[in-house]
Formats: sequence, structure tokens, C-alpha cells
Amino acid sequence: MTPRRVIPSPRETLIPFLSRSQATALPYPPNFLPGSRDVDSPYGVMRVYEWGPDEGRKVVMVHGDTTPGPMLGPVAKALVQRGCRVMILDLWGRGYSDSPLDVPHDARLFSMQILFAAASSPLSWTGATSGGFSVVAFSLGCGVAMSFASHFPFLVNAIILLAPGGLLRRMPDGYDNLFFRYPSLVPLAYLRRLVGKILGVTLSGVPINQNLPETNVPAAPGVPPSSETRENQDLDIPAIVQWQFDNHRGFVHSFVNTINHGPLMHQQSEWSNICKIIRGESSNAPASSLSSQVHNSKILVLLGEADGIVLANEVSEDLNQILGPEHVEIRTLPGGHGFPVPHSDDVIEEISKFWKLQVVD
Repeated sequence: MTPRRVIPSPRETLIPFLSRSQATALPYPPNFLPGSRDVDSPYGVMRVYEWGPDEGRKVVMVHGDTTPGPMLGPVAKALVQRGCRVMILDLWGRGYSDSPLDVPHDARLFSMQILFAAASSPLSWTGATSGGFSVVAFSLGCGVAMSFASHFPFLVNAIILLAPGGLLRRMPDGYDNLFFRYPSLVPLAYLRRLVGKILGVTLSGVPINQNLPETNVPAAPGVPPSSETRENQDLDIPAIVQWQFDNHRGFVHSFVNTINHGPLMHQQSEWSNICKIIRGESSNAPASSLSSQVHNSKILVLLGEADGIVLANEVSEDLNQILGPEHVEIRTLPGGHGFPVPHSDDVIEEISKFWKLQVVD
């Protein structure tokens, strides 16, 4: 068997060399969200969080291309308060998930990651009696979620998209750099500089583990220093992005690979199957499509009114064209592309109305 080729995440390269207090003080500590587990797979080890009532509505949450799972934490916690069982994963090359080196970071790879996460749960997320699960996705995660639903419609019972990537008509500023198309011909240091410029991070940042005293004794790899969840941890997105850029050795590789292969633009054909199902079309449709709970249904799409990446007017036009206005409910909220963080209350209000959720005592 050919050994897998991965760049390990900070779970292996950083956390074992930190004291408990040092790890807890990180912008993205290993115990940031409840129910963490590290799942082994043919593509590396991935981080998954799962918590909420066992009998609650199951919701998989998929983040974007830049910020790992915690950016969806406020919405996830609010869903749990409303009786849902949530699952968040760090996509490959982000957060505490490894970076695979020998596979394209495309919708197929990320869709498999959802299956790996669901299969690792102590509960049934995919069985015949499970009822399937809902999907809440952000940015790149929307392209992943819609591709997943196109191929596994019988597993998905509802879809909510936040600032959806996948239908972009043009790449965000900097993403179309010619050097990203041929990364093997460019020194890694220069690629890192280009990615850092896109993210707006400090390029001179020194990885945290390079500043540690030599007296630190490594702990067991992959074991978080504390099982206690930091419920009141502040969500500092710029600090998390900087930490990830400094400390995840595979992030630049995965980010550039996702730009080249990820489901960011012109995904209409890839989404065609799930769009037909949502529209309720039944001619020549397999039985699995007709039995899907999203058959002849409606999805919710939330857009940022000041989003300069996912333009509300363009996405609304494209979604109405491929789904029809009767099958998509579009709401515009305050904020730019990252609106789900500062306006998480508005997001959860819209989701609660769409799914008819109420806070559980």
C-alpha cells in the first residue's frame, strides 16, 4: 500500500509541546468547541466537533476556505440551544485537520470528509432510520455542501447557505494570481507571501512553537491538553487566521490547492442534480432522488449586504435561475462576507424562522 502523504496539523506539530495553560490561551485552542474528536482517514487526521441532544435535529456545518470551524461556533451553539445536534469539521488544511499532499482539494475530497465525520459519530447520521441531516454552510462550504447533496440527496433533509461560494462569476482579489496555477514552480516562501497578502496577516509572524522554552515536555500527540470547553472564549477571527497562517504548515498548500480545484466558481452543472430535486422534477429521476426530503422543497440563502466577494445581486439572479424563486428564500443581512460572525444573532433568527425552531428549556 502506498503510504499517504500529508502535512500534519498543529494537533501534532504544536499542541504536544505546549503546557495546558499555553494551549488554552491560543486564539484557537483545542478545546474551543464541545465534543471534539480527531478522526483518522486515508487522507490524514481531521478535527470534528459534535454536541447537542442525541434526539435533536442533526446539522452538519461546513466553513469557508480561510477560517476554520470555530467561525461557525456562535451559530452552532445557538442551534444547540434550540434542540439541534450539530457537527462542525475543520476542512483539510485548516485548523486541526491535516493537509493531504497527493489529492486535489476539490468537492470530491471535501464531500468525503463529510462522510468521514458522519461515520465517526457515536450516533447514526446516515442510516436508513436516521432521517438524514441538515446542512448549514458558509462560502466555500456552500459549494461543498451542494456538491455533496447532488451525489447524496437521500442523506440531506434541508440546506441553508451563508454567503455561498460556488456560483462566483469572478475570483476574489488575488485568487487569480498566475503563480497559484503553477505552485510547484514557485518557492514556497513566495507563495506564502502571496497568500498572506490575500488574508491580510502579518508576514513576519513567528510560529508560536519557535518561541517556546526548551523545557517544555511533549504530551501525547493528538490529545488536547484539557477536555474542558472554553464556553466563554472570545471569537477573534483575525487572530485565528493569523495563528493558522503561522502554525499550520500545510495551510498554504491547501489554500492554493483549493483555489485551483475547489468548488468556488461556475458550479451550476455540478449542482444540477440537487437543483432538479429541489425543484421537484421527477422525470428520469432515480428513486433515491424522489425519496429525498429536499424533493420539491425550498432552501434558505443568507447574503451580506456589503459583501464584496459574494455579490448579492449576482448570486440572487443565479439562484433564481437555477432553482426558481419559489424554491429559494433569499435574505440580505448587515455586514460583509464574514457577516455570520458579527451578526450571528441575525443569522440564527432567520434559520429559526425557516426551520421553526424555538429555544429549548
